[in-house]
Amino acid sequence: MCVRALDRPRYDLLTGCVTEKVRLRALREYGNFALAYSATFQPGLDYFGGEEGFLAYKQVGSTAFVLSNPLAPIGGCEDLIRSFVSERSDVCFWQASRPVAKILEKIGFCVNEMGTETRIELDGYDFDGPRKRNFRRALNRADCCSYTIAERSVTSLDREELQTVSERWRQTRGVKNREMTFLTRPAILDDEVDVRKFFTFDHKGSLQAFAFFDPIYEGGEVVGYLCSAKRRLPEADTLVGYAILHRAIRTFQDEGKVILSLGLSPLCGIEDKEFSSNRLVSFGFRAIYRSRLLNKLIYPLQGFALHKGAFCGSAEQTYCAFKRELALSQLVKMPRACNLA
Repeated sequence: MCVRALDRPRYDLLTGCVTEKVRLRALREYGNFALAYSATFQPGLDYFGGEEGFLAYKQVGSTAFVLSNPLAPIGGCEDLIRSFVSERSDVCFWQASRPVAKILEKIGFCVNEMGTETRIELDGYDFDGPRKRNFRRALNRADCCSYTIAERSVTSLDREELQTVSERWRQTRGVKNREMTFLTRPAILDDEVDVRKFFTFDHKGSLQAFAFFDPIYEGGEVVGYLCSAKRRLPEADTLVGYAILHRAIRTFQDEGKVILSLGLSPLCGIEDKEFSSNRLVSFGFRAIYRSRLLNKLIYPLQGFALHKGAFCGSAEQTYCAFKRELALSQLVKMPRACNLA
């Protein structure tokens, strides 16, 4: 049972207090960041909070991994975070915004930069210039391939065909036998509230690729989207993702939407000059990002950042936070949180 004190909100560890209805209401009011939808609906997460707001976390052993920002007014975030930390002392935070990072430093966390989020301001965005030539090439190649791009409901598609595209795409990734989770919301092959889904078909009507866009809110209205999933058949044109993005951007612009987030470039642009950071974590993150072997064999961090930079958006740093004495043990568990181990 959730109990409210007279002078300040009381938060409860019982997930039942944070019902889907409560989460959806908080999402539409306070979900102005890229991972808000994921924090609200990603399978496998637990919730802490109440009617005033909540935070989402994933329990891995003794460690609670908190995903991004609380879904709460910024003025209430400190009380919510303090209440959670008092209940679960082994806590770390991932992909938090700068305002939340300031709160975490204030209450005793080491705060490290963890990579940049690329955001496109949709008003006035165009596809001119040499750095955006892949958009223009993608449209020409889509015409040559007789591709059709359309926003559709999942229920209007062949589910088996959709699953095939998703599974065959995953076989081209480093992790082939399971979906990544936590920092990445698994692609849900079903219709979802306020999520936009675009699909590419060949001249025979066969599905070639898709991209999903999670909503970003401001004051109860959808003001933009995060490109949360983008997949294609291995034999589909390699630039089809650009063609889908072009269609989505034009659609969102016509609707007067404000922002499109392209998501995180992990470990990109780390300087750790603003907050009191964990130096060992900072050194490790930079070494991983610079490692030629890791970039070539495991995950192309630098290539990923270069790809997103080509969209000519703005780069906004994100943050993770640890208790100094727990940082190493928490980092070791991070692959499990992301379903990589």
